[in-house]
Order: sequence, then structure tokens, then C-alpha cells
Amino acid sequence: MVPRPAGGGVFCEFREAGQPPFEVWVGITADGFTAECDCAAAEELCAHAVALTATALDDGFTWSSAAAPPSALAVDPRVAELAEVASGIPARRLALLVAEWAATDRVLENRLRAQAGQLAPFSAAELADLRRTIDNLAHEATSGSRWDLHDVEKAGRAIVEEIEVLAQRPPTPEALLLVERAARAWDGLAGYLNDAWETYEEEPAEIGGALRAVHVQLCEQVRPDPDELAARLVEIVEAAEVDSCLDEPNDYLAVLGHQRVEALRHRR
Repeated sequence: MVPRPAGGGVFCEFREAGQPPFEVWVGITADGFTAECDCAAAEELCAHAVALTATALDDGFTWSSAAAPPSALAVDPRVAELAEVASGIPARRLALLVAEWAATDRVLENRLRAQAGQLAPFSAAELADLRRTIDNLAHEATSGSRWDLHDVEKAGRAIVEEIEVLAQRPPTPEALLLVERAARAWDGLAGYLNDAWETYEEEPAEIGGALRAVHVQLCEQVRPDPDELAARLVEIVEAAEVDSCLDEPNDYLAVLGHQRVEALRHRR
């Protein structure tokens, strides 16, 4: 059992011999202490939720007073419809279908391996390689005399893919800093597309929003010192020539708190 922060509470996956894995979440919501578990136990507070709570307390987990359980998260209606379809497919056939798609999609492959517990945190060498990849993508997008705006968009989407693959690994402070480096790289490229807003109206926000979503996710998982995080966000936002993709203070409320978020908003 490896507890992980999620939605202001704590989450983990249980695996028992001969049984499919299932998930459990506990946290403090507006209704008080809340637990959700996929097991078949009839009682509201099952043994898995008790074990997870005890482990989180022993680890000194910081509980949010306004957590959001998995059941409270909005699910796209299309996703809900397809999930219902998938639930009617035999397990082996569904597994093969997912595997076929994952073989052509790096992000999905890593999500699949992460769910199976096969991924370890990036090593220092792997992080260095990824750092070089991101730097090269950003540099090559506007190098030479024959680049065009499509090259910038393509580089942005490639950076997002690398970061989304990174996000499937167990979270570390080093990974968080690398996402911030990627955000800076995109901030330096996005202006080219912003200047051509008639053609590239949605792409800058789409790419930047994807990078910010990963950054927020890792912040919630890594739980960096909020003052240090706020200082880094200020530095990144002020270094951007136009708008930074991380300049959405409200997205960081769960990790920064109201006071720091208000301070960031007033710096605009």
C-alpha cells in the first residue's frame, strides 16, 4: 500500500492475491470524514479505509479541510457513456483493446504501466535526458531560416507529451522542477502563436493549459513548501515576455492557500 495525495485527501490502490486491484480514498469533506472504496464491504468505513487512514496519520499527512472525493469529481458525459460500454466487455477482450491502443500511444502506455505499478521515479540520468529533449524541442522550433508557426505548435505538443509521460511516474520534487522548466520553454514559444491569433487562436491556451494541469497535479502530489512554490511561480510569471501558462493562481489554491493565491493575483 502506497498512499498518495489526491483531491485534498489520500488515495491508494489495494492488491490482493487472485483479485482485481481496487482503490480507496479518505479525506475530510464538508460532510466530515469521508471514505470511498471499491471493495464489496457493506459498511461505510471498511478495513481498507481504516488501514489507509492509519498509514496516512503515521506518515504525518496534512489533511485538507475541504477535500473532494473521487465520486464528487465531474466526469465528462462522453467518458461516462464509454465507461458504461467498457463495463460490458469481457475483461480479457477489454485488456487486449487497451493494449493495442497503448502500443501506439506513449502517454497511454505509461498510464497503463503506472496503474500496474511498473514505473519507478525517473533517475537523475533520465531527468537529464528529458531536460535536454525539452530544451532541444524549444530551440529547434525557431532555429534556422525555414521554420514556421506549425513548427512552434508541433514543438509545444511534443513538450506536452514528454511532460505527460513524466507525470505517470511516481512524483518527485525534481520532476516538478522539470515541469516548470518545460513551462518556461513554452512561455518562450507561445508568443509566436499569440501574434498569429487569427490562425492559432486556441493552441497557445490548449498547450499551456496541459502543462499547467500537470504542474498542478505534481504540486498536489509532491506538496512543496508553499512559500517556495509561490516564489517560483512569481519568478516564472514575471520572466515570461507575454503571459505565462502558469499564471492561473486559483488553480493552486489547494497547495498555496487563500492568502498566497490572493497575493499572486494582486501581482498582475
